[in-house]
Amino acid sequence: MAKKDTKNDIDLTGKIEKCYLLYGVDTYSRRAWEDKIKKKVVDEAAELMNLSVFNDVKTTAGQVIEAAETFPFLADKRFILVKDCGFFSEGKKAESDLLADYIADIPETTCIVFSEEKADKRLKLYKAAEKNGKVAVYDKLKDDDLASILEKKLTKNGIKTTKSVCMYMVRNCGADLEQRKTESDKLLAYLGDKKTVTIEDIDAVCAKNAETKVFDMIDAMIAGKKEKAIEIYRNMLLYNEQPVGILALISRQFRIIIKCKNLNENGYSDADIAKKLGLHPFAAKGAVRQSREFSYEDLEKALNKCIETDYMIKSGRVDDEVAVEMLILG
Repeated sequence: MAKKDTKNDIDLTGKIEKCYLLYGVDTYSRRAWEDKIKKKVVDEAAELMNLSVFNDVKTTAGQVIEAAETFPFLADKRFILVKDCGFFSEGKKAESDLLADYIADIPETTCIVFSEEKADKRLKLYKAAEKNGKVAVYDKLKDDDLASILEKKLTKNGIKTTKSVCMYMVRNCGADLEQRKTESDKLLAYLGDKKTVTIEDIDAVCAKNAETKVFDMIDAMIAGKKEKAIEIYRNMLLYNEQPVGILALISRQFRIIIKCKNLNENGYSDADIAKKLGLHPFAAKGAVRQSREFSYEDLEKALNKCIETDYMIKSGRVDDEVAVEMLILG
């Protein structure tokens, strides 16, 4: 019986399992492990003849089994990747059960990797993968973990940094691990021979996520810097953010500010506010700071203006891009 595993620490130094199940919302890590296992199983020179990839929900159990039964060509093993095909969901139970019955009989010449965002542990196939292979979960990493990963990467490249600087980048740049990797690569290229990284370096080169951009936009609006606020908005449009989506984030931020103002005035600390509202500490602290610039009446007017703008857009009375710009200009 293969060792049960619910962590993301697959060991490829020993025997290669006949079956792996990788699942979780961290698609970047799943993709990385798909590639690591493939390279361990199949030599690049023999990959063309000994690699099968299925990534369609219409894929059948029969197709996977047929590929698994095919003898490798001039190699010891075949590698089969079954990615996002839905076999670990209730909707394909009949096909899933067929694969579950087959897993114990996978030839020694074949390695199958199942990779899914979600996997139902109640299914026969999940239990079969757990019993006869290796299961690894890749959930969304916490900010502390992401900051540690970034800190190690920068240190490895000879760059001095601090946990707070890394946390700033994690909080502000990139929506997922893959995007953050892209941004950290850009940062390293930007730094060149410089041996220390600062928040100013990050702001100079890294693309901020939409929520952070909206936060900065509202900061500019508070400071009366309307040109800066419009510049942020138009840059978001250039990065294919939709006006209605930006409006939704503006509305969300004003709701957060209202809640933070109320809690702060009732004696809650920034840390308590973050915990109570489920916000990152940086976001809570910033929203508390922003709340001090508004009266409740001003916040109510701003939120009502967002609601009115949303209605005007969705009823077709105004152009969405222009309507949001007019809202920002106040």
